[in-house]
Amino acid sequence: MRIPRCVVFLLLLVFAAPVSGQDLQAVIDECEACHGPNGMSAQDDIPSVAGMDPAKLQEALMEFYYFERHCTTTTYRYGDRPKTPLNMCNVATTLGDEDRVAIAEHFANR
Repeated sequence: MRIPRCVVFLLLLVFAAPVSGQDLQAVIDECEACHGPNGMSAQDDIPSVAGMDPAKLQEALMEFYYFERHCTTTTYRYGDRPKTPLNMCNVATTLGDEDRVAIAEHFANR
């Protein structure tokens, strides 16, 4: 069963807390915990985001935000601490517009 986009959007408005205003480096560190240092993944099932076109990366984040892309649950792959498994749809719902732009620009320049 597919949930209508408007219902998802309303639920996100009520329950999602965007990270806008938080330290961008903390958000980037979270990205790199799965996608690898500087966005260079060594995992077959996690894509590298380094050097990706910023418009394409923003588009992908929006597709995850609206649950239009498959959201496989996975574990963090990099870093020194274990974390709860997550998926990109849940991650994307925490990002505001400014966050998506900043993240896309950051990884495009890697």
